[in-house]
Amino acid sequence: MQPRVLFPFTAIVDLDKLKLAMIVNAVNPDIGGLLIRGPKGSGKTTAVRALRDVLPKIRVVKDCAFNCNPADPSNMCKRCSITYQKRGDFEVEERKMRVVDLPLGATEDRVVGSIDIQKAIKHGIGALEPGILAEANQNILYVDEINLLPDYIADDLLDAAATGWNVVEREGISVSHPSRFVFVGTMNPEEGQLRPQLLDRFPVSVTVGRITSVEERMEVVKRNMEFQANPEAFTKKFRESQGDLMGRISDAKRNLHNVVIPDKLLEAICATCLNLKVDGLRPDIVISKVAVTLSAFEGRVTVSLKDVLIASELALNHRTREGGFLEPATPEEISETLLAAAKSVGYKPEEKGRRTDRGEMAGEKDKKKKKREGRAFVFVKGNASKKLEELLQKNKKLSDRLKSISQFFVKISRILGQVIFAFGLRMKKKLSHMPSVKAIIKSDKPLRADPGEEGKQVSLKTMKGNPTISYSVKAPKMKKGFFLFRFFKGSTKDSGFLSKLTLKANRARRVTTSFVGRRVEATTTSSRGRARGWRVPQGKPRDVHLPATIRAAAAREQQGRKGRLDTAINITFRDVREKLRRHKTPMTIVFVLDLSGSMILRIEAIKKAILKLHGDAYRYRDRVGIVALKDTGAVVAQHPITNLRVVANKLIGLKISGYTPLASGMLKAWEVLKESKRRDPSTIPVMILISDGGANVPLARSLETGEVRSFEEERIIVRDFEGIAIHDVISVSKMIRREGIHTIVINTNPHIMGRETYGSVVTEMITANTNGRLHSVGRLPSEPALVENIIEKIAEDQRLIVLEASSKMFD
Repeated sequence: MQPRVLFPFTAIVDLDKLKLAMIVNAVNPDIGGLLIRGPKGSGKTTAVRALRDVLPKIRVVKDCAFNCNPADPSNMCKRCSITYQKRGDFEVEERKMRVVDLPLGATEDRVVGSIDIQKAIKHGIGALEPGILAEANQNILYVDEINLLPDYIADDLLDAAATGWNVVEREGISVSHPSRFVFVGTMNPEEGQLRPQLLDRFPVSVTVGRITSVEERMEVVKRNMEFQANPEAFTKKFRESQGDLMGRISDAKRNLHNVVIPDKLLEAICATCLNLKVDGLRPDIVISKVAVTLSAFEGRVTVSLKDVLIASELALNHRTREGGFLEPATPEEISETLLAAAKSVGYKPEEKGRRTDRGEMAGEKDKKKKKREGRAFVFVKGNASKKLEELLQKNKKLSDRLKSISQFFVKISRILGQVIFAFGLRMKKKLSHMPSVKAIIKSDKPLRADPGEEGKQVSLKTMKGNPTISYSVKAPKMKKGFFLFRFFKGSTKDSGFLSKLTLKANRARRVTTSFVGRRVEATTTSSRGRARGWRVPQGKPRDVHLPATIRAAAAREQQGRKGRLDTAINITFRDVREKLRRHKTPMTIVFVLDLSGSMILRIEAIKKAILKLHGDAYRYRDRVGIVALKDTGAVVAQHPITNLRVVANKLIGLKISGYTPLASGMLKAWEVLKESKRRDPSTIPVMILISDGGANVPLARSLETGEVRSFEEERIIVRDFEGIAIHDVISVSKMIRREGIHTIVINTNPHIMGRETYGSVVTEMITANTNGRLHSVGRLPSEPALVENIIEKIAEDQRLIVLEASSKMFD
């Protein structure tokens, strides 16, 4: 079959860092793979599929079902290993390296391999029919939306990626074969995060952002339309650049074993990983491999510091640190740590420059010039206003004062070699006689072009088709600029400025990584999950368990059957057995949070407790949502999703607001969980209500009569509607029980006597009518005790819910 025409790899606009990461994996498959993260429509899948046409050829044993490598006797299937021991060589053939797709709906049999039906029925023997992991050996295994991959399939991939082998022990078959593949996955972070175990198996990762250049976006549209109109003609235009890239990849593969990495650079790599506190030793190895491959791709035989800078960013920007307590390092943090490590170990790159007229090396002259110009770190708050610029141009006294201050601090930087930290605004026009300073510029806002460069554009026609190190991944640059400075002195060694910023960022990110969740295994006859047994079908079989069916047929006496002579087994309908599969069922958890004024002393402790309940939700794909009681109604602050960082951010942003429309919040949670059950009948719905029970706002529409109610806030304040509000709470509680929603009630009411204790009675009524579980924590003396108690109670209740759900499923 003729392969379909794909969009040319070299025709992809921008995405240079992504293309370079894919190329290094094609050059050196031992690197092991790539994770691509980015929003929908950013070109992730297009880039991966386009890689097929520039992949090199591989050598395989002829007629081997597992694509065994003839040059590696230690990684051969049993048949090839026996042949090698007897003959010492093979019939070899060359094949084009392939991109093997693993769809989200693939069954475990299709992934790891299954029993060969033809051999089993015709010859009565058990043999393995190779699966996707066999096809992927020496090729690229591609999983789109890998964060949505079922856990039991992900477990199989983890085993194969860790060992390089696929071991099948099932249904009377025992087979193992090599499965060494380049693992490429794409994902949209908005749809959920990746399991930490699977994330760590990706050696390098790239985050694809949106294209911000209008010209580049126009070029993307033009090329897309041209390709769709005439794929063959469009592909022909890029045939030469495709061929050039294939040649470079082939040359790099041949040059790979000649590349050496200096010991000082290797020491800097290990020191960087140690200083950044990344988990495990895999990052050190990956950085070294990628740096060597980059050097080979550039046609060099010695690894440079630039190679290591690029490799470090690719290998470290997704790595967990301190066992998951620290967020992955930022590119700036990685480069700064690496440069400091290279300096501390005494790495000195070989200077290759021409001699100047005075006999000194050009590199030395540049170094002196760099020192004379001074250095600065400038955080640009934005563009200077037109009014401010006019004032500086007209008011000579003010501009002169600014120049004298700037010259003073720049002179200090030149003399002492220290970095000046400053805040500033981008100027449209340069002020005359301002001092020259080289600066690292950071900004969280879009800035206008450099003065004197406004209006300049880069033509896409001059862009290279093949990504190179020079512009694919850039190290931090010192660039000249013209700013209004507000200086404060300091040095990179003792100021603590950057470390404080990093600490704050880490704290903010770290708190968003925790949430709550549990999971239970369910047995089903559907096609979801891992096979765990069989049964006699009740009606039409949905998923035939072939080994059990064959065994049932073989157990019967064959003499009385009228079968064909060339079959070893004659199967009838009475022999058919149906598969039972077990898949892990996630929870859908909705927190109903009371944000009324009476909760003001408890809400922060409650937030801390929920954020600490991280458990297994991140690993088990539990979906978590938030319903907040706000004013006289309730809102869904976050619909249930698996991206727990988004949920945590929403939780942190909730503020105290208004009254206690308890029935509205419970009804809203009921609607959300009911919809979740409709989408996934196997999910376990759990509502966690955290309130003091002081219901004082009824529903806007009566559940019994449908009457639309109107009420004034003044009457809510004087508690005129408490009776109706409590009646509505009881009605909603009964609905929650009928829907089969598990309920956990956390009563935060601290009162012992008086009218306010009615809230505790309300929480007891909710618990009784929902058949839920109640915990009173409002009278605990301290915030830490309250936090720990909530964590303990909810975690224990979740374990009980799991046991209850398991017993119902397996009855």
